[in-house]
Amino acid sequence: MLEPMSRSIHTGTGGTNLGSFRIRTAVLICLLALSSIAGAYEEPVVDSISVSGDLPVSISHLLDGTGLSTGSSLLRVTPTEAQAGIVYNLKALGYLDPEVTVTWPLWGDSERIVRIDIEPGTRSLLSGLVFEGVSIFAADSLASFYSGGPGLPITPSDTLDLRNSILDTYGERGYIHTSISIQLLAMEEGADQDEDGYRAIECILSEGPKSFLGSVSITGLETVRSAVVSRELLISSGDSLNMELLRLSISAIYQLGLFQDVRFTYAPRSNDSTLVDLDVLVSETNYRRIDLGTGYMSPKAIFGSASWLHPNIMGNNQKLSLSMYYMTYIDSDDGEKIEPDITYEEPWFLSTRWSWQLKFGYLYLRLPALYQKSWSVTSSFARDLTSHLRLTSGYSLEYEVYDEGEVGESSGEGWVTTSSIGASLVHDSRSPVLNARRGHWFLGSGKISGGILGGRDYFRLVAEARLYLPVSGSLTLAGRLRSGGAFPYGDGNSVPPDDRFFLGGGTSIRGYSFNSIGPKDDEGNPLGGRIELLGNFEVRADVIGDFGIVLFVDGGGLWNAVEDIVVANSGFGTGIGLRYNTVFGPIRLDYGFAPTWSNSLKRGKLYIGIGQVF
Repeated sequence: MLEPMSRSIHTGTGGTNLGSFRIRTAVLICLLALSSIAGAYEEPVVDSISVSGDLPVSISHLLDGTGLSTGSSLLRVTPTEAQAGIVYNLKALGYLDPEVTVTWPLWGDSERIVRIDIEPGTRSLLSGLVFEGVSIFAADSLASFYSGGPGLPITPSDTLDLRNSILDTYGERGYIHTSISIQLLAMEEGADQDEDGYRAIECILSEGPKSFLGSVSITGLETVRSAVVSRELLISSGDSLNMELLRLSISAIYQLGLFQDVRFTYAPRSNDSTLVDLDVLVSETNYRRIDLGTGYMSPKAIFGSASWLHPNIMGNNQKLSLSMYYMTYIDSDDGEKIEPDITYEEPWFLSTRWSWQLKFGYLYLRLPALYQKSWSVTSSFARDLTSHLRLTSGYSLEYEVYDEGEVGESSGEGWVTTSSIGASLVHDSRSPVLNARRGHWFLGSGKISGGILGGRDYFRLVAEARLYLPVSGSLTLAGRLRSGGAFPYGDGNSVPPDDRFFLGGGTSIRGYSFNSIGPKDDEGNPLGGRIELLGNFEVRADVIGDFGIVLFVDGGGLWNAVEDIVVANSGFGTGIGLRYNTVFGPIRLDYGFAPTWSNSLKRGKLYIGIGQVF
């Protein structure tokens, strides 16, 4: 058997080439034939739609979402799909027992007509809700979960929402075994086939026993202590099994930044079905991280930042971070800013919900008309008062020196040690945080230095509001309004540069150079202001994929006294920007110009950064 085969391969080279040629020729002929057939083939489409019966709404409303319309392909939707879509639309109007027949055209028909016959039946209107088996809650409180009202159509979505809301309410009280059966009672007497009919919804509940949380076990830990996980649980052993609080507990454990996976499993006790044991299964992540950032604040200034974070010192979720911020002017010696710091944070101070932070910082600021050096240590406490409201307060001790050269309000005191206390309140409901499309962010903060604390006498107040309004799935309106004031009091006659306000550039008023708005010295160098007003408005639109555009208007000003506030001393900028969304937030490229200038378009400025401006 092997010898003839070997001989054929050796001596049949010409025959092999001839056979290969014939095969290729046959394949080519088949492809040409198929392409000719495909060119002559036309996909069948719907020529017209004939609808008969009693139509409660327009034909277009009945066909909405079915994929069926004049000109649509008969191969891309089936009669069953079209019928199901029509039935769904009728039930959403309260016609709960419709009869719908869809007849598809035959292949040989010269005109492809889809025929639909509809008998919607009697529309069901709500007469009331009836509850049976209810003892834990008042029937009226459960009835309030139904979004409709007496006399309104009964729809499947409303009854499903009612069922889920009732089960969630029982689950929050520990009645996780509750079951509910919802059914429609018969039409009230006197209803005509061609008229609306009233009927009641009957809800039969089986509440079952109340469940309590039994033991809690935590598995999967390697470097993290079990107390780090258990203290984030919002219920304890012996509490009623509140499923909503357990869902929030999963979120809180994830937010620690220590785990890549968190799962809860429940097991009823074999000897006591009212006790449910909880097992928390976690998988640790590589939680140490290095963050790098950079930005282009104006054609004159760029900045960069780097930070290292260890969020689990000693295995107990204490955080240690080292960070550095650096800003410099390009191709000039106009100035720079260097700001390193070391921060330690204890998330559960003295086993309470207050977090404590200790920060050591250094600041070097050099501008054409300003110079400042300072060493500082800050101790602060923070706590979430609600899921969106956070309070922070603290004490700071600074050893600093600053000067404004020959112009302005020089401190003239050399190195001074100043104590200050401050507090801030933030309400944050943004979603998502890195690129907000809805919600708000409100800030109110205050700081007072000197006085009986010692050092320079001045105070500082800031208020800011950011609003995000989704107009559609791809269009968002965003606005920011900020105001602030910093003034000396008592024997004080100046405010340190780092507590003054500066405007102009890619993060405040686009179209102007960095920090170019506000009070200046005789040579036109910025000195910062004591009073700040800033407003921004943006229209953010998704274009395609991860790309979007932004239209923006910015305006504001800086002054040293209330009597100095005039429009002529303010700034106004507008322009357009591009956005590319990433997991780290959007990369932004903005072009802004000040239309109040002559040749404003030629004086426009380009800004590059990561994240939205606000």
